[in-house]
Amino acid sequence: MSRLRHMLPSPHSLFVFEAAARTLNFKLAAAELNVTQPSVSHAIKALEVYCKVQLFRRGNRGVQLTEAGRELYESVRSSFVRIEQSLSSIAASGMQYVTLAASTSMAAHWLVPQLHDFQQRHPGSKVKIIATDRDVEPDEQIDLTIWLRPANFDRPNCWYICDEIVLPVCSPAYLSSVDRILSVSDLVGHKLIHCFDAFRKRVGWNEWLALAGADSVGLMPNIVFNDYQLAVQAALAGEGIALGWSLTAQLLLERKLLVPAIDKSVRTGNAFFLVGSGNSAKSAESDKLAKWILRNSSNLR
Repeated sequence: MSRLRHMLPSPHSLFVFEAAARTLNFKLAAAELNVTQPSVSHAIKALEVYCKVQLFRRGNRGVQLTEAGRELYESVRSSFVRIEQSLSSIAASGMQYVTLAASTSMAAHWLVPQLHDFQQRHPGSKVKIIATDRDVEPDEQIDLTIWLRPANFDRPNCWYICDEIVLPVCSPAYLSSVDRILSVSDLVGHKLIHCFDAFRKRVGWNEWLALAGADSVGLMPNIVFNDYQLAVQAALAGEGIALGWSLTAQLLLERKLLVPAIDKSVRTGNAFFLVGSGNSAKSAESDKLAKWILRNSSNLR
């Protein structure tokens, strides 16, 4: 433990001393600290008694620092400057973090694999990714997030990413191990991976087959998950066919980790939107990340 706390009457006495030594005027120091002049005089006197040395010479024309007072002032002044610089640096560093909230599958399969590109383009920027199982409203803690909304959705600080396009996907190994899938109706006889989310409405197999013009009568779930990320992992493991979203599955499809089970996709009438908080304190950093997301998804528009 520092001995400093035992060498002072109170930590506040250092602030009083610094103001009085800098202004060489107890009245000005009192006004700066929003206290009375007698309280400044009392605090300085208590510090002198505690230190057993005179810090100021009092006279009719004001006060002057003694040799001991000058030595203490230089030490206090330089220490205050270093503390201010450290606090400013910490505050600035904290403000550089741009927080993006996204689904687990979006974070794992689209954002994380490409973050190195963002960091190379913007080496001074810091990003915090928050995986969430529900839509969150951007606020002081969340700078950007991605929502699925009707295609005509509009609000301030909102950018269209791409339409919601859903297609059946599976691993190359699964596709090569089964008979060729010639039509949408053939999917009903395959191992279909189902998913339901408690807080996000996703297109399910019954709805997708109806939109694709096929009958889902007799469709029996083979595997059911309550988290879409698990459905993706099951498809990657060759467990069957899952529904894939063009945005979250973009890199998996480009890298052939997943492939379309059949050349058929459905547009739902919804779209993905990037939504910002409008936080002016971090608008420049948020703008960098927003532009990067829009650029890296431009081939989907």
